[in-house]
Amino acid sequence: MDVQVSFVDDTPVVTLTGRFDGFGAQQFDAATQRIDSASAVWVLDCTAVAYISSTGLRSLFTLEKALRARDGGLILAGVGRSMRQVLEVTRLDNWLRSAPTLNDALERARNETGAPALERTVSGRAIRVRRTAPGTSSVEWWTGTPERPFVGAALADLGFAFGTGGLGEGAADGRAGLGSFVSTPLFAGVLPFDAHGTSDFMTGSASAVMPVHIVSALSVSGAPALVAEVTSAAPFRLLDLVDDLYDIAGAELDAAPRALAFVAVAARAHGGGLLGVGVATDPASRSSGGDGDTVLRDWAGAVPIASGRSVVGGAVTLHGADLTRAGADLGDAIGALSNPDVLHGVVGIDDATPLDRATIWLFLPSTVRGGGEKLLRLTVEGDGGWQSEWDAIVRRLYADCQSVTLTPLHGGYNSKTFRVVAYDREARRTLPTVLKIGPPALTAREEQANRDYVARFILNNGTTVLGGAVEGDWAGLRYNFLGVNGPESRLVWLREHYLQRSTADVVALFEALLTRVLKPWYGQPKWEQVWLYREHTPLRLFPQLFETAERELGVSADEPTLTCQELGVELPNPIHFLRHEYARRSGDSRLWYTAICHGDLNLQNVLVDERENVYVIDFSETRPRNAVSDFARIEPITKFEFLRLDSDDDLRQVLEFEVGLTSVARLSDPPPLVYRGNDPLVARAHAVIALLRRAADTVTLFEQDVIPYWLAVLEWTYSVICYRQVSPRQKRYAVYSAALICRAIQDLEKRAFPHSGSI
Repeated sequence: MDVQVSFVDDTPVVTLTGRFDGFGAQQFDAATQRIDSASAVWVLDCTAVAYISSTGLRSLFTLEKALRARDGGLILAGVGRSMRQVLEVTRLDNWLRSAPTLNDALERARNETGAPALERTVSGRAIRVRRTAPGTSSVEWWTGTPERPFVGAALADLGFAFGTGGLGEGAADGRAGLGSFVSTPLFAGVLPFDAHGTSDFMTGSASAVMPVHIVSALSVSGAPALVAEVTSAAPFRLLDLVDDLYDIAGAELDAAPRALAFVAVAARAHGGGLLGVGVATDPASRSSGGDGDTVLRDWAGAVPIASGRSVVGGAVTLHGADLTRAGADLGDAIGALSNPDVLHGVVGIDDATPLDRATIWLFLPSTVRGGGEKLLRLTVEGDGGWQSEWDAIVRRLYADCQSVTLTPLHGGYNSKTFRVVAYDREARRTLPTVLKIGPPALTAREEQANRDYVARFILNNGTTVLGGAVEGDWAGLRYNFLGVNGPESRLVWLREHYLQRSTADVVALFEALLTRVLKPWYGQPKWEQVWLYREHTPLRLFPQLFETAERELGVSADEPTLTCQELGVELPNPIHFLRHEYARRSGDSRLWYTAICHGDLNLQNVLVDERENVYVIDFSETRPRNAVSDFARIEPITKFEFLRLDSDDDLRQVLEFEVGLTSVARLSDPPPLVYRGNDPLVARAHAVIALLRRAADTVTLFEQDVIPYWLAVLEWTYSVICYRQVSPRQKRYAVYSAALICRAIQDLEKRAFPHSGSI
């Protein structure tokens, strides 16, 4: 291994290249022993280290201990994947500090070497205090309300906290384990009130997503102002040390602190350790009139200390911890303790455990505020039928953001979808995202479909799952759009374009959607056995369809025919056809083309940006099926959602239009436009339907049978009968449209099998 030593502002920089194996460790030890520097913080540039062995780790460990004895340490820069894996396995990643780049490491080194340590002896205890990098801190209070007794907060939002709360995915889980808790950004512990003295801890990956459900708590966040290392020949209590450090902090800062928050890691005199989190206040230095001062003054459970000050807080007992690894960096120290084998029990801050040494970080909060001020600011526009559990889902999925505004995209049958405008913690607007919330099983199906059919085929024009969260009976997914142009991009439903643009523009957007974006799906059809009547039954989503048709339209499944007065003809009763023919033919299969299909390709599952790039969302129903399914799904939308039906005359005219659409005998036949009214959206619907059928004909290659297309159209035509938001006239239109399709199917079957008799 090649070892090069240089200096940047008196900070030694050791650049390593090659294998940090046994021989490399010898070279490293020889080079670092020759370094003569007053700086106790050294930077190791590990960007070019391809491998590190146990011998190399021992060299790092030895040098780190030597530098820590001088109030310093190593900062590793540019650690690669292989080396990081070794550090993680040996748990040295939480002890050896690191930075992403050399410049980041040098900046950290400059901050840590700027202030000399102050040495004092107080009450027989040797105390070394030094200032840390400049920064601010705050104390937050967290309390529930009668309407919402629990406040859910992630550990990252809490910082270092103590109070009354419980751990669990939902508020009900938190209530079941309610007790005294202590939390850090990396782990939390709670002593439930009914647990008979047994504490429960949450560490590891679960701690990043599972919230603490708080009844009341105080927390401290931000950067410590001072760090003190304390040793003593005689055992001492943590609260005695806090009292001494309150005076030292005042002397260091030339002003008595309004409040002193602290995090302490201490070694017990008889083995093991203690982690303490608390806030100390002094009546003599407290200002008056502010809400924050009132909160600290009146907080329950305050413990008086010798000087007349008081302390509130909580502590965790530790066992098996090597507290020599605590170091001066708070994050490193907490990382070294984030281990269920180390964490033992939650105790009160006034625990009388005798200590013989401690490292304590002192925060001088500039503000005392409500915890809600630091949580994600959530705004929901419009009436989205918001559920209380959704708050927790949004906060988990957008934990990296300062604020989000949700706009409902459309009211799905089982799920809700929202367009999200979010700002990060630095108030920068992020790329547009979509949030979908629905039942956990449906959400899991969509996540799987996204992996199987979106990421592999249409990534840039689909959505990428950025994360998921579950709360109670709901689950959420956060999506982004890889191809979007930037934070200011405006994503608009295809539905809006359909209503506002020219027919030529609308057809061009549909052509882009079908032939460019989704071509990897449709352009690779497979010839295989399919069960069309079983696949296209509307009863899967609308099992109440027979009852609804009879109750609202007076159409019974018992009658084989239906009179259409608007056209003056007798038609097959589509409800009778659904009950009897679908059931009779559910076991019939045939060879037909299948392809990956969206499954619910409607105009509110397609978004268009300002450059007319097209994006598809909502993949919960995506899977291989009848290759023409998506085209047949859109056709009913263009008719039942947009055509004018203000009068019975309008209905008669659109039914004449339907007669023309169902008059074709082959999939490749262009449908004639038959319409005598003046609704411009009829011609638009016809142009789009003609495009859809051309696409269906292309996908099915040499097949000309139109019946598989009719069955796919029927599935979504029947469904209109059960839609709550449509008018009775629209439902009549759907029944007659279905009747005309059933007639077309019967006519085609009679031509194909002239001696089989009527169905």
